[in-house]
Amino acid sequence: MDDLPVVAEMMHNALDQYYEGDHRAHAKRIVETSAGGEFDAKGHFSAAQIMYVAEENDQILGVLNVVVKYQGTLKISPLFVLEEARGKGISRALFEKAEECAREYSARQIYATVSEKNRTVLEYIIAKHGFVRADVASKHYRKDANEAMFYKVLQYDTAPTDERIISILPLEEEDKPQVRRLVTNSLPVHFGGVDDRWVDSLFAGYDRNSTRDPNEKYKLIWVAKSPDGVILGVAAATPKKGEPIKLMPLITSDPQAFSALVAELPSFLREYGHKLYTHIVPTSAEVMILQRHGWNLEAMMPESYKPGIVTQQWGLIMEERVMKTMRVKGKYFKSIMAGTKPLEVRVGYESIKKIEKGHNIRLESGQLAGIVQVADVRVYESFVEMLQTEKAAHIAPDNPKEALSVLRGIYPADKEKLGVYVLELKVRAKA
Repeated sequence: MDDLPVVAEMMHNALDQYYEGDHRAHAKRIVETSAGGEFDAKGHFSAAQIMYVAEENDQILGVLNVVVKYQGTLKISPLFVLEEARGKGISRALFEKAEECAREYSARQIYATVSEKNRTVLEYIIAKHGFVRADVASKHYRKDANEAMFYKVLQYDTAPTDERIISILPLEEEDKPQVRRLVTNSLPVHFGGVDDRWVDSLFAGYDRNSTRDPNEKYKLIWVAKSPDGVILGVAAATPKKGEPIKLMPLITSDPQAFSALVAELPSFLREYGHKLYTHIVPTSAEVMILQRHGWNLEAMMPESYKPGIVTQQWGLIMEERVMKTMRVKGKYFKSIMAGTKPLEVRVGYESIKKIEKGHNIRLESGQLAGIVQVADVRVYESFVEMLQTEKAAHIAPDNPKEALSVLRGIYPADKEKLGVYVLELKVRAKA
């Protein structure tokens, strides 16, 4: 309680420029709650208020208050550091304390809101701490300021044990029966009129893709495919007049396949238009994936495709040059970013053949992301030939003796015949 006078004044000075309200009174409530045993007797959803202060030589330089929710989440409200004390790592220490507290309470997610006027914090929490921007609440805590909302899903120290190897490839004739089953079994739940006739029309549009004429309603279709040939997802793109591109369907049987499609399609489609949009009824996992890749919710359309169903329109404005995204397993991502795995091996899919020395690539593994630069590209006829020249320890640092079996476990013989591409990567920065 001895900290209250200082904390109250600090909260007033730090927050008054961004938020309406009596910040000294707010400080009094949360300090009293935290110092009095943390249980929040006044909070409807709040189980506890826990405040920490960062001190140096008995001077308070930063403040963190976390709100533990009954719903299994944790809110940061607020976190700030004195301007004259910035650059000492205090913000980082406070964010780490927030995550430590989240683990202690088994929270699955941390969230926070930030005034759009607070540019420094907006850039900092994304760049340094991996928060995802959800959306913006207009005129929320002040009539002259919007409030951006952020969240971070906590993975703790574990990665999915069923990380899939998924390739995003143009539709082939042999894929059509699986695509038909996936579409007709899944899409009618939320969209009326989807039947075999609808799929026939979809495939007919794909057969017209050489026209490049929007009036022909031509389609570009990609599938998300496992190494054993199972179709896990499909996305059909229809370029429109004015250069938006509609993705429909965008459907998968697996969240990792959905993530793979959302990550890779922009680099495939940039030459066809400036914007992607889709009509979808997403799961919570799909919403998180869309937001993580910069998509925005643009409209809610009640009963536009089926009675009783609210369809959502999501959109992505593509930059002048969309960075290619490649997905890697968690253990390989960490090795690449640490510099112990400078070589990434792929086979000669058309999208891989387009990668050149000097290109920047966004690597993804789950929620983790980082930017690497291609220092060199080398091509071989087979994995055996490649391993006679390249260091296996730079490809599979955890088990170099098994590099050949690992690669052949990912790419069957028919894919190896496409050519073996070795990408020499140089770490640029975290995304």
